[in-house]
Amino acid sequence: MKKLPNEFLNEIHSQNHIQKIENSKGKRGYFDSDTPFTEKSWISAYSAANSGIILSEFLISGTIKNGFSLLRPPGHHAEHNRIMGFCMLNNVAITARYLQNNGFKKIFIIDWDVHHGNGTQEIFYEDPNIFYLSIHQFPFYPMTGLATETGKGKGIGTTKNIPMQVNSGDQAYIQKFKEIIVPTMERFEPDIVLISAGFDAHKNDPLGGMNITTKGFEDLTRIILESADKICSGKVLSFLEGGYDLAALSESVEVHVAALNSFS
Repeated sequence: MKKLPNEFLNEIHSQNHIQKIENSKGKRGYFDSDTPFTEKSWISAYSAANSGIILSEFLISGTIKNGFSLLRPPGHHAEHNRIMGFCMLNNVAITARYLQNNGFKKIFIIDWDVHHGNGTQEIFYEDPNIFYLSIHQFPFYPMTGLATETGKGKGIGTTKNIPMQVNSGDQAYIQKFKEIIVPTMERFEPDIVLISAGFDAHKNDPLGGMNITTKGFEDLTRIILESADKICSGKVLSFLEGGYDLAALSESVEVHVAALNSFS
């Protein structure tokens, strides 16, 4: 099975960023106030990033048309040169660039974690061929993801943020998915859809302030899959992001994967 070349990480992260994580091997400490590391954090981060490459290879070979990476640590807060928010390497960004280098010209990333994916947005902010869309609680950590943030340079118009009020639930999210997110996907016409699937907008999550139910996450997954079936022959890869109530997380992942399987 293909492994992620170390030099490929440099397409997403700076050498200083990568070296900082590698240098943590065999040690314990903190990269920042909310991102601890242990003796094996580097191999965990590398394995999480590599899981997207493995999924991509299965998809490219025709073995699968969709898949889910059950990984830790998450990645969407990791910027080009900044570790933050529990995130070391940006898993979905690394996979997106890998797919770009393997014939997938246009890629749509939807991030429904309760927190805005500042890292993914920063990395692709000027890329016209990777559309990053985030729907998230606001105001909330990391205090980015305003509706006015829409891209820069050649990437103007390929970033979209949908800030949601605290306590938003299933119906509010479903409405945004049907009225804004699906039409945006259809206009962009991607070759593949990637999901940053955080489940910390669940009503039982201790870090979030939203009211999505487990059934709500199943419905959101199916809305994306139905659209992807029409747009890009159902090619969807999903990556675990946040989720901090273990019961809510396991239930949400279960219905998410079941929905993916039903479209496979």
